[in-house]
Amino acid sequence: MKHRYLIALLCLCLSSTATAFDFGGLNIPIGGGGDDSNTIDIGEALGGAKDVSRSITGIDQEEEIEIGNDAAALLLGAAKPVNDKALQTYVNRVGRWVASQTERPDLPWRFCVLDTPSVNAFATPGGNIFITRGLLYSLRNEAELAGVLAHEAAHVISKHHIEAMTSLTSGAGGLLKIYKQTDDGQDNTAATTLAGTFKNLYTSGLDQDDEFEADRMGVVIAARAGYDPYALIAVLQTLETAKEDNVNLSLMTKTHPAPRERIDRLDTALEPLDAYAEQPGVQGRFADQLQAHFKR
Repeated sequence: MKHRYLIALLCLCLSSTATAFDFGGLNIPIGGGGDDSNTIDIGEALGGAKDVSRSITGIDQEEEIEIGNDAAALLLGAAKPVNDKALQTYVNRVGRWVASQTERPDLPWRFCVLDTPSVNAFATPGGNIFITRGLLYSLRNEAELAGVLAHEAAHVISKHHIEAMTSLTSGAGGLLKIYKQTDDGQDNTAATTLAGTFKNLYTSGLDQDDEFEADRMGVVIAARAGYDPYALIAVLQTLETAKEDNVNLSLMTKTHPAPRERIDRLDTALEPLDAYAEQPGVQGRFADQLQAHFKR
């Protein structure tokens, strides 16, 4: 199940200059508000979080990345990237900066805006992160974008999707067996099983506790990157006030806890980060990028 041509589409979202964005020169000091702010410890800030470096027995990082690439191919089969290199480059620059503040900066992080009005964001194992244009267009500043991407990055560094996949395939051994049987492209049954596992995961969603954990970790990662950690709350408030019959929110509603519950849980988690609440939202640069996108 190696949809190489679809993975090539993901590569179109990237720019060779994506990691060279001068955040420090654009009013976002490295690490945020002080020389030591980029050392915010996730566990300490959250009063004890799960081990973000935990490993899944039997699945190494290379296998994790390969499994994630196949999952990304499935998502790209459902919606293609927005055809705007400048916008894709911008989202990659923000995303890679955010990812550099995580415990797994060495992953081959890639970010992509999907051309669909659906309001959602997804991650796959190994560092592929997608945000729909429906969600991107609903955001108001770069800090909100960073908060969304940090939430998805938290899923990756905590290996939430790999854990969920192993539970759907009788453990890590079962997942690897199915995956390796698809390597030569000759086992259609295994490929179908793996595709079904991906589809089940992305249409049903992760465990709610994983979503709450990704929220808590995401605000810390965003603060490390120099953004207002409360921006993720603002995104959730936007989702909460959206019309209940909005068809573009149907998958988000199905795969995530209710925005109000997420907000209530984050209120307490954000207290240790109050000192970082004055970090910027970066509305101007975000607006410039979106306006340029609509003019192209």
